[in-house]
Amino acid sequence: MPSAAAEHPTVHARMDPDATATWPLPVPYDFFETTRFLRTGRRDPTVVRRPDGLLRAAHTPEGPATVRLVLAGSGPGASLAAEAWGPGARAALAAVPLWTGIHEAAWVLPSHPVTDRLLRQHRGLRTSRTDDVFEALVNAVLQQLVTWNEAAMLWRRLAEALGSPAPGPFDLRLSPTPEAVRSAGAARLVSLGVRAPQARTLVEVARRAPGLAQAVTLPTDEAAALLESVPGVGSWTASLVLGMRLGRPEPLPLGDFHMPSVVAWALAGEPRGSDRRMQELLAAFPGQASRVVRLLLAARITAPRYGPKREWRRVPR
Repeated sequence: MPSAAAEHPTVHARMDPDATATWPLPVPYDFFETTRFLRTGRRDPTVVRRPDGLLRAAHTPEGPATVRLVLAGSGPGASLAAEAWGPGARAALAAVPLWTGIHEAAWVLPSHPVTDRLLRQHRGLRTSRTDDVFEALVNAVLQQLVTWNEAAMLWRRLAEALGSPAPGPFDLRLSPTPEAVRSAGAARLVSLGVRAPQARTLVEVARRAPGLAQAVTLPTDEAAALLESVPGVGSWTASLVLGMRLGRPEPLPLGDFHMPSVVAWALAGEPRGSDRRMQELLAAFPGQASRVVRLLLAARITAPRYGPKREWRRVPR
C-alpha cells in the first residue's frame, strides 16, 4: 500500500524543487523592508514571511509557482538562494530580482534634511515589483474605504475561497485568477464580505484583465489612465498599484486618509496636511514621490492622531 506521501507528493516536505538560483546581494540591502508589501497582513495565504526569508505563491505566463527565498550571510558576500516549484518555476525565478529589488541601484533623492537622514538609516531599501497587474488591482480595490486589517482579511478570504493550492511542499494559496473572479461574480464576492461597489469593480477588472496587463509596459501617466478607465478605479487605487506593486517611482496616492498628514508632519513638522500640501512638499522630489512615501513608511513615521480611532481610507471617484 503506498504511503500518504506517495499518494500526495505535493505535500511531501522534501520534494525536490523544479528550479533553483542564487544571487549575490547588494550592500547595503534590507530584504525584509524591501519585500514588506508583498504580504498583505500576517495571515496572507499567498506569502509567508520567515526569519530567514519568505515563501511566495505567484502566477507567471508559464503557469503557477511557489518560490522559497532564503538569505545567507550578511554584509559583503551575502546571498539570496531560491527554490521554485510548479510549471512556472523558471519564470518565477527570473522575476525574483524584481520582487526583491536586488536589480536596482541605491536610491538617490534631491537633498532634504529629512530624506537625507532617512536614506542614511534605510540605505538598503529598494523597490519591490511584481508586474502582476490583476493581482495588484484586486489587492488595491480591496483596500478602498476600509481599514488595513479589514483589507487583509478580505484578501485572505478571496485567496482561500477563489484561489487554488500553490504547487510545492508548502501550504500556500495562489491569488484568484481573472477567470475565478469572473465566474464568482459580484454576488459571491459580496457574500465573502466585499462591499458591493468594490465587488462590481473587481468583476470589471477581471473582465478587462488582458488589456490592463499592458500597464506594465506603458509610461506611468498612460498606465494610470488605462487603470483609471475601469469604473471604480480612481487615482488613489491606480497610484497604489503603480507605486507599491509595479515599482514606479513617480505615483502619489492622492485621496489617502493618512498620507498627506504623514508627509506634512515628516517634511514640514505640520500635524495635518492636505493633498495640495502634500503635492507642494513633494514637488522638491520630481519624479520620485512614491519613493519618498515609501521611505516614510519604512521609517514608520505617523502624524499626531486626533479624533476617533477608526480611520477610513477615502478613495476619490
